[in-house]
Amino acid sequence: MRIGNAPVSWGIFEVAGLSTDLPYQRVMDEIAAAGYEGTELGPWSYYPTDPVRLRSELQTRALALASAFCPLDLADPRQHEAAAAQALEVADVLQSLGTRELILADPQRPARSRCAGRAGLRDEMSPAAWQATAAGLNRIGQQLAGRGMTAVFHHHVATFVETGPEIDRLLDSTDPATIGLCLDTGHAVYGGVDPVAVLRRWSDRVRYVHLKDVDPRALAHARSAALDYETGVRSGVFCPLGQGCVDFVGVFAELRRIGYDGWLIVEQDVIADGGAGATVSPLDAARQSRAFLRHLLSSGRE
Repeated sequence: MRIGNAPVSWGIFEVAGLSTDLPYQRVMDEIAAAGYEGTELGPWSYYPTDPVRLRSELQTRALALASAFCPLDLADPRQHEAAAAQALEVADVLQSLGTRELILADPQRPARSRCAGRAGLRDEMSPAAWQATAAGLNRIGQQLAGRGMTAVFHHHVATFVETGPEIDRLLDSTDPATIGLCLDTGHAVYGGVDPVAVLRRWSDRVRYVHLKDVDPRALAHARSAALDYETGVRSGVFCPLGQGCVDFVGVFAELRRIGYDGWLIVEQDVIADGGAGATVSPLDAARQSRAFLRHLLSSGRE
């Protein structure tokens, strides 16, 4: 298993208006300085997308490119052509650097943001939207498989695939040969599902992992106060690894059991313009998470 981090831990988001203004060179420098082996691409065009330049920037810091997070709106079949083109544009860059997995996700939805961590049946996609989403994913998964790559789907709070039943439905509706799962431990807990249970249920589909921890007091407040997703992140729902309630001992026991040998990407989503989620610098938080993983892996507790 290889351990990386991602620009979102420095407050760099795909969602317009949320990202902090940090030069990508600093983010790369600090990911390397915190002891990580790799990074994700971040929002399209945040890192260089010219493969030669990107390879040079990564090699200078002894970093590998693990993957890229690519949210796509597939609920409307009229968007499928454009979505596939977008995914393949990102895949071109990844493949040129030897990266095999592309992370796909539903985009954040305002209606789902308002019920983040509290979504129920009334908040789900329509049956037609589910069918369209599965069809779009299968199409892109087949296209990526044709070039020797793997699509992994990321369940995410504030999207149409957040809860345990939604994760199950998405995986039940897609081709296991071409659509894997990107398990995100923090988004699982925020969405009301035990990540260890997800690993046990879908062990044959887990092909990429995001490690994220959740502050249980901040999460309880986010739910009781009916905070939207952005406000929940600002309030400090996500915290450095080992400082929250995610059962990482159980997670690593399951990863060992299934023989997982892919990337582990540490993430601590923070909105850097204030709030409880930004009480330490991203570099310090990344170092704390890396130290926790070193201790956990060396102690044999996993």
